[in-house]
Amino acid sequence: MMTRNRLLVIACLCSSASTAYAGTACPPLTRVGFSDLGSASFRENGQIKGLTVDIASELARRTGCKFEFHWYPRQRLFVELSAGRIDMTLGAIRAPERDAYATYLPYAWLQYDLVLRTTADSHYNSLTDFVERGSGRLNVTRGVVYDSAVETQLAILLSRGRLELVNDYETVFGKLEMGRADGTLATPPIYTRYVKDRHLKNLSVIPMPEAAPRFTGIYVSRQTVPTAARLRYAAALKDMIVDQQIARLYERYFDEPTVRRIFRPGTPALLTALSNVE
Repeated sequence: MMTRNRLLVIACLCSSASTAYAGTACPPLTRVGFSDLGSASFRENGQIKGLTVDIASELARRTGCKFEFHWYPRQRLFVELSAGRIDMTLGAIRAPERDAYATYLPYAWLQYDLVLRTTADSHYNSLTDFVERGSGRLNVTRGVVYDSAVETQLAILLSRGRLELVNDYETVFGKLEMGRADGTLATPPIYTRYVKDRHLKNLSVIPMPEAAPRFTGIYVSRQTVPTAARLRYAAALKDMIVDQQIARLYERYFDEPTVRRIFRPGTPALLTALSNVE
């Protein structure tokens, strides 16, 4: 019987791997952690699904390695990775504290937006504007890393009693739907799913000048995954960017304007980062 967090196992035969990775042994098992990230990762009918699941599945197929999928609350995910109880996680923003124990493999870009319930006084042009002129409360998810300018504004909201931390985006958007929160910070892959599934029509999305485009990608444990395997995953991911497989996977979930925005910063920086993995 499957445990609560072990919802899906993918086993790929080495014979299915690209010859480009031949001669580099896979780890016996790569344990991949996921958490609630809207269309990027979600649970449905007892399975973990979403964009990052598709990326991990394609990575497993190309390398011929065996992946096992696990589900955790967002704030616990990196605790499990740092403790060596999982080997990989996706949909992650790079952060120095994570670099201390894991190798970063970017595959796309993301940018946080301010998502607000629409009211008569909800005309804001930035997070700073909302903090200074607004009176509403934001709900944000624990375990998420933001730009320093965003963190500064969140600290002000917290000091004014206008910020609440919750466990996951499901809770955030449920509270928005019920009118128990006034807004949140989220990326298009996250809020587009909840707006669609919950038929939320009273939300406005405000691009934040405080948030710059940043890498989103994979963290692979240096404690449990050997260097050769990490390089194997980086090479396969680089190929997935070059042959536009990553972009095609995004197109399964998002409309053309959203995909264009996600990849507007271009792929050269992604490829350079993957080429410099150690």
